[in-house]
Amino acid sequence: MKRFISQRLFALVLSAVGVLALVDAARAVERPYASRGTAHFTSANAFVGAGTATYLGHYDEAGSVEFSPTADPTVLQLNAASTYTAANGDELHTVFTAHLNGLTGATTATVTYVGGTGRFTNATGTATLSAQLLPGGSIEVAVKGTIDY
Repeated sequence: MKRFISQRLFALVLSAVGVLALVDAARAVERPYASRGTAHFTSANAFVGAGTATYLGHYDEAGSVEFSPTADPTVLQLNAASTYTAANGDELHTVFTAHLNGLTGATTATVTYVGGTGRFTNATGTATLSAQLLPGGSIEVAVKGTIDY
């Protein structure tokens, strides 16, 4: 009887260790992230874009932005949110703060990843965004940072 209980206890402990190992393997991992694309405004505060990104492949983007003045009359503060949608439908949600130089059209931003859907449900991370307003109103965008999902 003691041997039977000992074998059951050993099997239970071994099963628990196996489950814990699987849970640890499923945790988010910090990974390098980069994207390149173009965007354009569809209204004074809404934009859409498309490009390619690590872990998303081709993506479509939709977002909104609020502009605020700064102490420098040639620079605007931007607070924005956007959603990247991968070809399979998974979404990556972002918020960012930026400065737009009205003289050069250059924008620099800090992007924060705040979840999404599918494999990005609990995504976190940060990145640096560089953008350039082009003649005709389109915007070239490059992002580089890290993401956990």
